[in-house]
Amino acid sequence: MFDFKRARKNMVDNLIRPANVTDPKLLSALGEVRRDKFLPSNLASLSYSETELPIQNDRTSISPWLLAKMLQFLDLNSSDNVLSLATGYGYSCALTSSLANFVVAVEIQDLAQEAQARLIENGYDNVLVREGNINDGAKEEGPYDAILIEGAVEYINEEIINQLKLEGRIIAVFQDKILGQCRLGIKTISGVQWRNLFEANCVLLNDFKIEKGFTL
Repeated sequence: MFDFKRARKNMVDNLIRPANVTDPKLLSALGEVRRDKFLPSNLASLSYSETELPIQNDRTSISPWLLAKMLQFLDLNSSDNVLSLATGYGYSCALTSSLANFVVAVEIQDLAQEAQARLIENGYDNVLVREGNINDGAKEEGPYDAILIEGAVEYINEEIINQLKLEGRIIAVFQDKILGQCRLGIKTISGVQWRNLFEANCVLLNDFKIEKGFTL
């Protein structure tokens, strides 16, 4: 029988810690939350590898080391309300719920229902998964202290930015052709101030693609 507990520990020790993830609460959550419970059953044995794994159609669960680094830079605390966009089957929400006060996620219909069911089944009761367009966010429950986008973007629209509190944090991987750059944004009175963090690549989210104009 596959030893998920040992695989999870190996992931933390050999993949997450070497990526300079040092926050003790985050490391504890990574050691406890079962990623295998938030993936298709046929991929369970790959749960604790560094691989970005497919969930449904063009949607994936991003690499655990990338997710861990993004969460560390968000610097969540127990009073934060968080918006999670493109959570897939809910692994990022399970991790985030261990670090924050409340998590609201937005997903397309089939994935939203599956994520909410898996989160409830595994005891994560401070997460609400809404069905809808990912790039609409969830205005009703906002504004948020932090926003996590789990996937690459080419842009972020004002609808999402408007749901972030003043001095709130937003993190995403911006894709420019082949290269990707993880960036952290802080909302100020004059707009979002972005800072480059590290290079990273993950699947580009259709909801955050720039529409290409037609040429004759």
